[in-house]
Amino acid sequence: MSPAREKMVKARADLVLEHPFFATLALRLDLREDRSCATVWSDGSVLAYNPDYIETQPPAAVKGMQCHEVLHLACSHHTRRNGREAGLWNRACDYAINPILLEAGVKLPPGYLDDPVHHGRSADAIYEDLLRDLDTGRGGAENGAEQDAVPDGDMESASAGVPGLGGRDQSGTSGRADKQGPGLRQASGGGGEWAGPGDNADPGMSGEVRDASRQSRGHEGDQEGADQDDQWRMAMALASRVAREAGNMPGGLERLVESMLAPRLGWRDLLRRFVTSAARDDFSWVRPNRRQIHAGLYLPGLDSLKLAPLAVVVDVSGSVEQTLLDIFCAEISAVLEEFDTDLELLTCDMSLTSRRTLGRLDLPLAIRAKGGGGTDFRPPFKILDRDGVSPACLVYFTDMQCSSYPEEPDYPVLWVNPGETRVHPPFGEIVTMERP
Repeated sequence: MSPAREKMVKARADLVLEHPFFATLALRLDLREDRSCATVWSDGSVLAYNPDYIETQPPAAVKGMQCHEVLHLACSHHTRRNGREAGLWNRACDYAINPILLEAGVKLPPGYLDDPVHHGRSADAIYEDLLRDLDTGRGGAENGAEQDAVPDGDMESASAGVPGLGGRDQSGTSGRADKQGPGLRQASGGGGEWAGPGDNADPGMSGEVRDASRQSRGHEGDQEGADQDDQWRMAMALASRVAREAGNMPGGLERLVESMLAPRLGWRDLLRRFVTSAARDDFSWVRPNRRQIHAGLYLPGLDSLKLAPLAVVVDVSGSVEQTLLDIFCAEISAVLEEFDTDLELLTCDMSLTSRRTLGRLDLPLAIRAKGGGGTDFRPPFKILDRDGVSPACLVYFTDMQCSSYPEEPDYPVLWVNPGETRVHPPFGEIVTMERP
């Protein structure tokens, strides 16, 4: 066994006690030496590593890279690149998972990618932002530090801020390694810095995720080759159980597992669930619960779902598309038709522009986004508070382009955003509408 392989195997063994969640997943992968890669990579079946690189890394970094790789796979990053640029996709995926790894106490190699602005966001959304940043000249950040802006339209300079796309990284060293091949490059601090082979699609030097191979995906009609996503979801469920039993399941990982294993709900389902949860069940002895009659139990049955007045606020500042507003009106109307309730409908930009009290007979809603100027979230909440109105819940349709929030109210708030956003409101839940 080579020294590098021995180091990789020992790292796995250490993870069993230190991070059982990651160890359970890492043991699914076959170890393979690959001197053509810069650091390490995985496609869902193989964990390949450059032995020259591994020999330069301390044990903690080797363990960290294995955790990094399996979290890529658990998040299906190897199956959903869908033709996007590999280096930029790896960068986006690193920004998505590294905060979770760091919160779990995993040590990553120097140069790992982390920026608070991307915390809690999907790799897909981060990728779109990074792609847009290339066009506007902002290159992202490493270890939370902002990179220097580049001139607008200068794509070569812009890609210089993205290791893995060529050019230079933040440290001033080449994003692509020296042409001399694998080896050590002397860093300014005097320590050994890995130069690696020529092409590097691992901008954070923590491990690359590659597309699942045809063989690892399985062939059509081959029951042995089950879908990779399903395989890794099942593996993640097992790993989380092992970690819980060991009393070592960090909160960030717990939330990730819950989100990955939960049924996929669209924004319409989330809207319906939110409103329904605010309803009050009205039971009546006149309509007994027929499910219990066979057991000789006469219990009150559900008479109807009633809801205290519901508030809907619509941002009409002019930055909201009318098409998406029409879709929102149709969906909220469909939900409200199921309830016996009044609706406080408010429209707002910098100030309240209209207010109406509607009933079921006034549905479906029809609203025109005819406001203008900026947005202020506070006026609708102030008006309701002034008039002593405490709705069952408040649904706010807005593009979130505002930083003026009121104090958190006593009732639940749902922000419906027609598009991906970096904004995390200080209270309430947020759902994103899919574009038609």
